Amino acid sequence: MKVIIVDDELAIHEQLNNLIPWTELGWEIVGHAYNGEEACRLAESFRPHLVLTDIRMPLMDGLGFMEWLKGSGHAPKVIVLSGYGDFEYSRTAFKLDAFDYLLKPVKEAELLTVLDKAMEQIHQESKNQSDRINEKAILNQGLILMQDEFFTQAAGSPQIEENELYVRAEQLMIALPEGSYSAVAVKFVDAEDNVHLRYEGDRSVFFFAARNIIQETVGKTVPVFRKLQKTAEFVFLFPLSSRHDGALLTLLSRLHRSLELCLRTQARIGASAPKQRIGKLFAAYTEAVHALESLRLGDEEAIALYGQPTGGGRKDGVRATPAGGGWKEIGLLLDMLLETGAIRDGEVLLTKLEDAFREESVAAMSGTEWKKAAADLLVKLESHIKDEDSIMLMNEAKAGILELRTGQVKESLRRLIESRLQSAAGETKTKSGRQLIEVVKKYIDVHYKTVSLEEISQRFYLNKNYFCSLFKSVTSESFVEYLTVLRMEHAKRLLATSDLKTYEIADMVGYSDQRYFSQVFRKYTGMKPTEYRQSSGQS
Repeated sequence: MKVIIVDDELAIHEQLNNLIPWTELGWEIVGHAYNGEEACRLAESFRPHLVLTDIRMPLMDGLGFMEWLKGSGHAPKVIVLSGYGDFEYSRTAFKLDAFDYLLKPVKEAELLTVLDKAMEQIHQESKNQSDRINEKAILNQGLILMQDEFFTQAAGSPQIEENELYVRAEQLMIALPEGSYSAVAVKFVDAEDNVHLRYEGDRSVFFFAARNIIQETVGKTVPVFRKLQKTAEFVFLFPLSSRHDGALLTLLSRLHRSLELCLRTQARIGASAPKQRIGKLFAAYTEAVHALESLRLGDEEAIALYGQPTGGGRKDGVRATPAGGGWKEIGLLLDMLLETGAIRDGEVLLTKLEDAFREESVAAMSGTEWKKAAADLLVKLESHIKDEDSIMLMNEAKAGILELRTGQVKESLRRLIESRLQSAAGETKTKSGRQLIEVVKKYIDVHYKTVSLEEISQRFYLNKNYFCSLFKSVTSESFVEYLTVLRMEHAKRLLATSDLKTYEIADMVGYSDQRYFSQVFRKYTGMKPTEYRQSSGQS
């Protein structure tokens, strides 16, 4: 059943998205609107069964949207999202046939209850008997789904008390470990491709097969869950004996072989350090995922134990040499585009993005490194996008990062950057030049010790003569003059506030020759460095 969410706050959209497993409960969020006018267009396009809408919004508020719905000939169930001060509005909303209302912030149990009532009523009104039967089957979910929901909540919050975990687990017939255990996360990195190739797009069949293989390998008494907020990740809690060294790794190796042999898919496995209490479930799951994502994406090694060295040579796969240097250049070029509104050669940015996502480039990074690199680019872009298509691409990219879907993330980033480049094409040259110099100045301010004209030319893809001329016209001083003033001001501060030797200060501000530094400093201040220190009160 189709759902649209209407609210002018992005945080509300994100909360509702993540609050419950919509797909498993039979709902599909087909659109997000941020005001009533956008909601009207989405309702016309998708004809949803259910609408969750705020009341107070710009352009057209929720009441105006509901009035429009009433006269549109399409009557979805409307659940009103109400703030504490909106009760008067809520009364009006019910006169416009609101199905129910929820108080912000929305709570999971209340939302599930209202959705259950809404789906039941939709069933009763449905003219299609076969649809009613199928949707009812989805609504009446089985014990396994309820167990997965339990784990998803428990692993996602450190606030749930240990006694509550045991009580809820007993109600759902889950045998939680009573002694030492390790949380193990199993991630299928190419699950989507596999589902389409071998299971005709039916995820449920793939998940059923994967769960059975895991359960048979680890034992019937070991609780196995699927993390509902992630598409293809299973977790199990394996009890450890007093002498567990090597036993867990042997089991995980056997499990990995079985999964790849039977499912013909790439599986990666991460295990937490031993935990003594179920109250540490949140920490255990976090460690398992951290271990799993510490593996390099191109390594044949597919199993990692938290706190133990992986193929990278250091604990948790963190290497001394950072991977993906090209990502920094992409970030720099993207900053230039976003801050100046233009870029000298947009093709360079797109080419470097393509290079960063090449199989060999991605293979050299761990999952953690890749997710951070990609997420950093999204953070830069997020504040600059406002149209619906770009917001949808942004959400797709975020989901792809969560699932380590490199191809999906590359495509979303490419389209977002291309859109920004097209928008920047209309910027005036004068405006771009001034903003470009501001970006370069920020770079100089950070790297004043080592920065050079050659470095700026290479990093910003600028002709040296053009840059020098542009810098002079914008700042009324040359690049060398600006850099010298910056270095001298830092030197003055160090002389006045520290006991560092003159040669040490010279080196810190970019001069390897102390004599030359003293000459420049004297020319700038009219005093030798030692005289300036004395005049500032330092001995």
